[in-house]
Amino acid sequence: MKKYLIVIALAVFTSACDDMEFLEPDPPSLLTEEAAFQNINSLELFIASGYNRLINFSYYGQYMMIAPDALADNLEIAQNTGRYNGEVVNEARSTFDIMNDPGNPGGNNHTVRSSYNAYRAINDANITLYGLDELGLRDEDTDLGDILEGEAKFLRALSYFDLMRVYSYEPGNEVNGWDRGVVLRTEAVLGASGADKRARNTNVEVYAQIEQDLLDAASLLPDEGNTTGWPNIASNTAARALLARVYLYLGRYGDAATQADQVLAATTATLIDGTVGTNYEDSWTATNHPEAIFELAVSAIDWNTVDGINNSLATVTRASSAALPNSQGAVKASDEMLAAYEAGDVRANLWQQVATDYFECTKWNGELGDFRENIPIIRYSEVLLIAAEAKARSNNEAGARTDINRLRANRGLPATTATGAALINLIMNERRVELVLEGHRFFDFKRLGLPVPKAADHGVPNLAANDFRMLADINNDYLSINELIEQNPGY
Repeated sequence: MKKYLIVIALAVFTSACDDMEFLEPDPPSLLTEEAAFQNINSLELFIASGYNRLINFSYYGQYMMIAPDALADNLEIAQNTGRYNGEVVNEARSTFDIMNDPGNPGGNNHTVRSSYNAYRAINDANITLYGLDELGLRDEDTDLGDILEGEAKFLRALSYFDLMRVYSYEPGNEVNGWDRGVVLRTEAVLGASGADKRARNTNVEVYAQIEQDLLDAASLLPDEGNTTGWPNIASNTAARALLARVYLYLGRYGDAATQADQVLAATTATLIDGTVGTNYEDSWTATNHPEAIFELAVSAIDWNTVDGINNSLATVTRASSAALPNSQGAVKASDEMLAAYEAGDVRANLWQQVATDYFECTKWNGELGDFRENIPIIRYSEVLLIAAEAKARSNNEAGARTDINRLRANRGLPATTATGAALINLIMNERRVELVLEGHRFFDFKRLGLPVPKAADHGVPNLAANDFRMLADINNDYLSINELIEQNPGY
């Protein structure tokens, strides 16, 4: 898929209708149906647009990767740039907002709407499916139609999964019976007249849709070797890897282990060997990470130099230097984060001291220029960790040790013989040190119904598992538009 398609898609499809109803994506209101659906190839515009929604700074481009560590115990404020100050103390309403783009990630300004959010990616997927099936464009090329359907369902599943992680409890971990999910919509909104008021579906209903979409995507998408543009385009291994993650969140550990094992056997991504030289550190300067099973590509046309300085992963996590001049360095490692590494762990080398009590992470380097870099969303090591945790929680400790020891060997650590709770605790610590600044820490506690630990420097108590701040608030502007929507408890 050519990158210029993304530009065309954005230019055409982000025109907004100001009176759109609750949680609706802006329709392509300037695009006639004849122009949008000339042939099956025109649907690639919508798929390209769907991928591009995800790289916004309020989504995977920054906030979704960093906030889960700030909301827990991995990060402290390094320099007061106004970023993540509310997150490190779990200030109410200072958290995720992937239903829209507030302009200031994590802040209280929920009034600004944007073309970049989860629901608009969902609508891009739904428009693609509409063109394939309702308009019959699949008949032009059934093989391409299957691929486009698979990509659409992968994007829709990923977006809904992120919405559920942010705004809803996982089934079985509800607090006081609160089982509201998000508004589930599987049909295209082609204009303001297509928007309607709907109540939130249950968490079970939304997760069932996510699961079905990923099962469909896995059956439709080609393998990595036949996926043009992989890992920046979804493949069947990407769909199954995401499904393994979803099953882990649902506590379906046998299914999670099965999917993870299948992915590990099929993927051409490789587990980085960190025991020789600087292989592990160097992997974070590669254009595509060698472990990437699915990675978002960020091209030069996706942002400019000012965007990168102000909002990129590199600028928020790195101090200003000759390599990254004018970067903001908003966050640094907490003492608890640094203490989580065992002696000899090569991953600790990613934290570099730049001042007294100031360790920055060199995971994000802006190696493509102008603070720009591709963003791995699913890596081989995460799938290996999913397999290990799922097996440990489903009475297959031998299998869990095999998986976790494989990772440890490639990170410079000795094998473990731990069993029971000690084995699970070790696996969870491996998730902490392996996946830091990749968007997992806070959600790992939430999905397990556990309190979220806070760094001592934050000066606040741990966040109780039943605290209302475990869920993000739904913005009041949407509530005022649609009386069917219920706000999350406590707001």
